[in-house]
Amino acid sequence: MRILLVYPPTKRAVPSILPREVEAARGSFPPLGILYLAGQLRDIPGLEVFALDAATENLTPQKIAETVSAKKIDLVGISILSFHLIDAIETAQRIKQKSPETIIIAGGPHPHIYPVETLRLGVFDYAALGEGEEIFKTFAQKLGDGKTEPDIPGIISRSAIDRADLNFCHIPDLDLLQFPDRKLLPIKKYFSVLSPHRPATTAVSSRGCPYRCIFCDRPHLGKRFRPRSARNVVEEMEACSDLGIREVIFYDDNFTTSRDRVVEIAELILKRKLEISWDIRARVGDLKPEDYRVLARAGLERIHFGVETGDPALLEFIQKKITIEEAREAFQSAREAGIETLAYFIIGLPGENQDTLNRTITLARELKPDFVHFSLLMLFPATPVYSMALEKGIIKRDLWQEFAANPGPDFCAPIWEEKLKKQELIAALRRAYRAFYFQPRYLLSRAAKTRSWQGFKNQVRMGFSILGIK
Repeated sequence: MRILLVYPPTKRAVPSILPREVEAARGSFPPLGILYLAGQLRDIPGLEVFALDAATENLTPQKIAETVSAKKIDLVGISILSFHLIDAIETAQRIKQKSPETIIIAGGPHPHIYPVETLRLGVFDYAALGEGEEIFKTFAQKLGDGKTEPDIPGIISRSAIDRADLNFCHIPDLDLLQFPDRKLLPIKKYFSVLSPHRPATTAVSSRGCPYRCIFCDRPHLGKRFRPRSARNVVEEMEACSDLGIREVIFYDDNFTTSRDRVVEIAELILKRKLEISWDIRARVGDLKPEDYRVLARAGLERIHFGVETGDPALLEFIQKKITIEEAREAFQSAREAGIETLAYFIIGLPGENQDTLNRTITLARELKPDFVHFSLLMLFPATPVYSMALEKGIIKRDLWQEFAANPGPDFCAPIWEEKLKKQELIAALRRAYRAFYFQPRYLLSRAAKTRSWQGFKNQVRMGFSILGIK
């Protein structure tokens, strides 16, 4: 049986929370979800697996359909974010027009939240809930054995939609998963604009975050922290190095939930003398000053910290469980260890006003991160803040559910418009970017830190993108 795993085009995506100019300058990253699925299917007798990253390879839905037909694909898996739903639908439609017998299964965050709506669109045969590695493997094997409609917990059939079982399970031991099959996609095309090291890849060392931030949008991964062992993580980094990859960007919700594991990862990298750069997302307050020095020696180049706001009352309201003083200490410790930092801030939180915005911009400058990422609060489905918006009448209808059931190209993701309206928030977003990136001190600092011609070009491109925001 032949299987094709697809990350769909993004040409008709729902508008981003970022200014388009900033979004376009970020880089290109491999779709880890489909590569994890491919890893589980690798070396299974009777299964031949292919993968397409349409966004990176600039593939149209028609081209994907032609590939399905030419390769005589039996099963297509499409990974779907709500942002890319329209492109995913068109991709499935084109495949069905050219290869009507090909089975299509939808997976990823969107069909997890809206499985029934996804199947009722009429172009997907199945929808997968939660984490797909184990259930998709079983599903593919049963199809390969001749089962016409395998009954797999966590996978819903369109033909049985009215009696669908929406229960699902998380994978308890992530060490048992095979590494993502990165060789199926063009490794050399992936990079981060923040890094001079190419090619780069993404990875996850854990799933699930135990914290309760009201804006969190990862419901398919759950709230129980499930870490991979330090040894397993470093073995994957070593495998990446063997493929010629020079930087691993960890996409965990919070890489540092277990301080002991973080230190063990660094110590194993040093013990193995593994020469590869890496990049993590972390929570301020998790590490001690001496930890940053160990991480730097082990090749950690960059830490992304979610600070979110410079206002203490807003921090408490969004249940971030950090303090501004912890943020100051974390950025200083990382800076003293020689690790680059990126600070994330959200504009438009409930209760936001001009005073809180000013505190956020002031804190962003005070922390002196190497990079800062401001975004508007998008009210994602299945998050506490989305429920709050509905309860308070900030949004009058369940807009995401309506979009899932009847997607259209004019849909705009809702934001929290209460004290400040959309145009005021967009203006604040642009002001925040300019206030940070066009400080003379910052510009001189970045020029001094740029370590390569490629890095210089990346920084200039990012700068002109920000300058171009109207």
